[in-house]
Amino acid sequence: MNGKKARYAIWLGGLGACILAGLYATITLFREGHWLFAANDVVVWSLPLGMYLFLALSSSGLAMLSALPTLFGMKRLAPSSKRLVFLALATLCGAFVAIALEIGNIGSMIYFIISPNLASPIWWMGALYTAELLLLAVKFGCLHIRDRQSALHKTASSLSFLCAMAAPMVLGAVFGTTESRAVYFGPMLSIFYLVMALFSGTALFLLHTVICHRLEAGRFSSYRPPVDEVFYTLLAWSAAAAIVITGVKSAVAASTVLPEFMAHRTVNTPFGSLFGFPLEVIVGLVVPFALLMSPAVRKTATGTLAAALIAWIGSLVIHMKLLINGQRFPVGPKAEQFPDVVTYAPSPWEWLVALLAISVMLLLYTLGERYLNLGTDGAATR
Repeated sequence: MNGKKARYAIWLGGLGACILAGLYATITLFREGHWLFAANDVVVWSLPLGMYLFLALSSSGLAMLSALPTLFGMKRLAPSSKRLVFLALATLCGAFVAIALEIGNIGSMIYFIISPNLASPIWWMGALYTAELLLLAVKFGCLHIRDRQSALHKTASSLSFLCAMAAPMVLGAVFGTTESRAVYFGPMLSIFYLVMALFSGTALFLLHTVICHRLEAGRFSSYRPPVDEVFYTLLAWSAAAAIVITGVKSAVAASTVLPEFMAHRTVNTPFGSLFGFPLEVIVGLVVPFALLMSPAVRKTATGTLAAALIAWIGSLVIHMKLLINGQRFPVGPKAEQFPDVVTYAPSPWEWLVALLAISVMLLLYTLGERYLNLGTDGAATR
């Protein structure tokens, strides 16, 4: 116990240091402005927005998984519901930290809230994720007091599932309605984001479960942690669906003669390629799918950890690649002062914002596991 307490204290101390560094970046950003980011008139969306996409979609995936016992009768998944809901809440809080600092102006945040624009996909994105957060909080409260059968719990489950389904598609529409950016434009991105939400959410749940199992057992067992087979299946087939969508989108782009796509094909991808196929897709999607297709990998905690970790981190890289690639080619009058292809590398301040978002998420995870008894539907531990 003394050893575990020491590791717990070190872990909390590390998270505290990361959060303090992020708060310093926050104060500096609000005082000095958005110029601290490596953004310009061409690349206007940077790492903090990529972190928001990554965490928000992961949260939506977790929220969808948490609805399986209530809405689809998969009662064997009920023991995981409370942890799934709390993970979705914590991840979405981290996402909100990232997007708040990406906006970089408190006045803009307040104006966004009090001036709804029903024709704007960005407003609907914010409204849906805010509703998802509130509904998940209600659902978690019901689970915490063992209130599964009430109308309130069932209503919160249904509405949070609908929000979790709609939010990634609206988030895809934010980019998909950008006609001036051919890499983004079209309905394919909404479908891709929905699939990636399930993929990254399932990967995060498996990753968290393996780590908790490791901490409880004191070592990595030769057998996998007690998690239902359906999560492995969902991760594998959501990876397969994302691979198919990526392949179709690449085939469509390769067959067009639009200047944006033709220029895109002549420029190396930010993270490299293998045989002409983006390396982040191979590592982030193909490798986890191949690992999960192996029975030997699925049966071990180490194999599960490797597949889930590669999948989750790979999804962040995939989102960043798509986000930046859509902005690398200047358009409009402001393009005259820029080269044909713009390069981008995150500034130290952007890394600090990303670190703050992840640290907030991890701190909430840690406190939830410590005090809220997430492994059951029981009351909080006193």
